[in-house]
Amino acid sequence: MNQPPQQQPGWWQPPAQPRPQQPWSPGPASPPQGQPGQGYPGQPPAPPQAQPGYGGDFQPQTSGYGGFGAFNEGTGPSKPRSKKPFVIGGAVVLVLVLAGAALLIFNPFKSVLDQDSLNEGVTAVLHESYGEGDVRDVDCPSGESVSTGTSFTCSVTVAGASKTVSVRVLNDKPEYEVGAPK
Repeated sequence: MNQPPQQQPGWWQPPAQPRPQQPWSPGPASPPQGQPGQGYPGQPPAPPQAQPGYGGDFQPQTSGYGGFGAFNEGTGPSKPRSKKPFVIGGAVVLVLVLAGAALLIFNPFKSVLDQDSLNEGVTAVLHESYGEGDVRDVDCPSGESVSTGTSFTCSVTVAGASKTVSVRVLNDKPEYEVGAPK
């Protein structure tokens, strides 16, 4: 008779039958197979244990350690959470929003033209560029922004007559142009 050659099981093939393992018991000798081991006198016999095969058998965890929902079982009613962190967090957010709004409205870092320097500059331009000899009482508005394209008017007295001149900011250096008195 021809029998097929027996192949040794590879790592991908489990053996035909797993070898049974005998549990260790603290006694002079292991009991014969089929009888559960006996512990110390006065203790009930240990339940038979399942023999794991290759790869192990999945047994649901009933001991409370690990597994799905391990931290939710048997916890009972939980204490209500404190609202204190939410109140503190809300107060911090509110303070930050109010501080941001105040900076937008009252920007201390905004560059503005110095009113005295602007008045002197307008007087100098009217003397040098327009040939006006008698320029007095130049009054330009305070707090004008140093940003390109900002325009405003200044009131001046030229040769005893009240006039206005237009001023336009050219860049952030600040350079500006002064129009002719009107």
